[in-house]
Amino acid sequence: MKKIIKVEGMTCAMCAKTIENSFKDNPYTTVKVNVSAGKVITEFDETKTSLNAIADTIKSVGYHPVLEENLKESAKRAKQLKIELWISALLSAPLLYAMFGHLAWFSFVPVPALLMNGYFQLAIATIVQFGIGRHFFIAAYHGLKKKVLGMDILVVLGTSSAYFYSIYLLASDAVNPRMHPEYFFEISALIVTMVLLGNFFEDKAKEKTTDALVGLLKLEAKEARKITDDGFEMVPLESIEVGDLVHVKATEKIPVDGFITEGNSSVDESMLTGESMPVDKKTGMPVIGATINQSAPLTIKVTRIGKDTMLSGIIASVEEASAEKLPIQRLADQISGYFVPIVMAIAVLNFFVQWAGLGLDFQVAFTRSVAILVISCPCALGLATPTSILVGNGKAAENHILYKGGDFFEIAPHISVVAFDKTGTLTQGKPVVKQFEGSEEALRLAASVEEASTHPLAQAVLDYANARNVLLDPVKDFAILPGQGVQATVQNARVILSSMAYVLRQNLANPFAKVSEAWMANAYTLNFVIKNDEIIGVFAFEDPLKETTPAVIAEMKKRGITPVMITGDHEKVAEKVAHDSGIDVFHASVLPQEKASWVKQYQADAVVGFVGDGMNDAPALKTADIGFAMGYGTDVAIDSSDVTLMSHDLNKVLQAMDMSKATLRNIKQNFLWAFSYNIVAIPLAALGGLSMVVAAIAMGFSSIMVVLNALRLRFVKLSEIEVPLTHAFRVSNMTCEHCVKTIKTVLNDLGLTRFEIELKDKEVHYEGDTPDFKSIQNSLKNNGYDAEPIL
Repeated sequence: MKKIIKVEGMTCAMCAKTIENSFKDNPYTTVKVNVSAGKVITEFDETKTSLNAIADTIKSVGYHPVLEENLKESAKRAKQLKIELWISALLSAPLLYAMFGHLAWFSFVPVPALLMNGYFQLAIATIVQFGIGRHFFIAAYHGLKKKVLGMDILVVLGTSSAYFYSIYLLASDAVNPRMHPEYFFEISALIVTMVLLGNFFEDKAKEKTTDALVGLLKLEAKEARKITDDGFEMVPLESIEVGDLVHVKATEKIPVDGFITEGNSSVDESMLTGESMPVDKKTGMPVIGATINQSAPLTIKVTRIGKDTMLSGIIASVEEASAEKLPIQRLADQISGYFVPIVMAIAVLNFFVQWAGLGLDFQVAFTRSVAILVISCPCALGLATPTSILVGNGKAAENHILYKGGDFFEIAPHISVVAFDKTGTLTQGKPVVKQFEGSEEALRLAASVEEASTHPLAQAVLDYANARNVLLDPVKDFAILPGQGVQATVQNARVILSSMAYVLRQNLANPFAKVSEAWMANAYTLNFVIKNDEIIGVFAFEDPLKETTPAVIAEMKKRGITPVMITGDHEKVAEKVAHDSGIDVFHASVLPQEKASWVKQYQADAVVGFVGDGMNDAPALKTADIGFAMGYGTDVAIDSSDVTLMSHDLNKVLQAMDMSKATLRNIKQNFLWAFSYNIVAIPLAALGGLSMVVAAIAMGFSSIMVVLNALRLRFVKLSEIEVPLTHAFRVSNMTCEHCVKTIKTVLNDLGLTRFEIELKDKEVHYEGDTPDFKSIQNSLKNNGYDAEPIL
């Protein structure tokens, strides 16, 4: 079982290491820690352990797991931490004010004697050090138990050094009083306050990194209209079970994943896929929770609930990818592991060199060494990668791109060859009938048989027949001929729809031989209508290119990326699609297992990406350095890929690559800051350039800079492909804005999504071959407008 637990109190990579080490000897549980999101992703054997047991283990090392049943406790703890910050600040204020009594520049500031009293300062500092600052001691203790040295150790050492040295001075003054005694209790208290303040702002900044996930969560419906024996009942979504029936009215949000048992409607899926046009849905078709039912009531049978829904899967995918560690982060974690011991050694060495070696005053050497402990920050190193990946993943998810692992960000910028499947990837995957030869009987029989089929060619035949108002006959004995076509019995006749290969294999006489050859020369796919072993009709199909395909291929070439097409289709079709797409290299008639072999050949000299959507693409997707699965592909293809593109838009491949480059660049900037900060800050503190208070402030805010830099990824602009409008016609009697509005309505009703109407020139430019111009012309004529094509 896989679960995600929110965990409070984690601040850096060392916290993650402490939690991971706690489960190192547990064979039934594996954990991945996402520090930036404050979450632990755990996978465990539910027969051997439980979620509560895992939570107890996390709690035992000083962190606070938040299960669903104790969300109120989490809110209470957050409020308590805020109160403790205010108490710490208020108690530290008089100690900070007392500092003015020791500074010559501020001699004019009156300081009450009470605030200068060592015992008064001791009392206040003790409350802050061991009361408010107990979290650091507890975390340091658990870290030492797990052999992990993190930021908490440095805070404890720094504050304790100042605190106990001040007690030593106070005890000395009791024996040999000084005229103007000076203590460092304010340093102890201020370090605790400043670190807490830094953590508070860091947590607030981290909350912004998960804004994209919060946005996705808000898409989810909260209630569903369940169908019961007594009618309809609005119930919380949590009470819906698989197999229930729910009723969704027009304009309402679909609450669950399922399939339609009653009703036909159009559904807006743009929030998940980015596709602007609604999708027509009818009985038997699947629907996705969080999409909008637009036009008519639907009855839906629930197939997936809770964490199994598509929306939950998207959210889980983003969170899991954010928890993956890149090679560059694993190196940073190793450095962080040695960081604290090295800093401690530098601080001790600095003290003895300056005090014993250079003869500086004990107090000067001491304060400089404490400043080294306080200013050093391994947190920035630990947060450099996970915060950027979390924000990058969120930004990608908003653009309907899902990454499965962190490695993508390091590999994708180096891709130099992208191989594409043809059907459904370069093309729309929705073939249309371009030509038909045969009698009305042939069309009727073909449509009657295809109604029982789910093949894309079957839908194309039905669309063609429906447009001509063909009445269908009942069929029986429907069967699929694997790799050949379909057959059924219609009015006591055996009817087969099959390919040219079947015709040649059966040696059937082809009365349409001449037209068949011409269509094949145009790279059309042929399907013959065969009645009792006699060919009575033939269809020519074409799978149109996606609108963005040529522009995306051209952009790849401009970037120095070589596009390649690998398809199982025959040579003529492959050649035409490659030519129309702008692809120079293609491989046709390739079997599924051979696609992976071609990918391996290209990998000998290049980093290879593969883009596909079908089950037969799975081996190639798995073999490629980066596999891109189109979102409406098969589950097998999506499972085999590294990136899932939730839209049909091929430009998402470029956007995914752009996002990877921006994220990797952001990670490198974070590392540059983290290393530069420590390289500059430690020598400054050692040489007395920074006081202990300034060191505490700098340490508290150093990791905030990393988080703020990562947040810049939310504003990255991804590439947009401008697709030219390739068709145009003139409307001579279009004269006003009312005409424009009417023509726009006609084109929308016909299903056109991209068009521009130019009133001044009386021209309309549009993209797409469906519907054909004749249909557009007839529809406009019915509304009183005369359209003529512009050649």
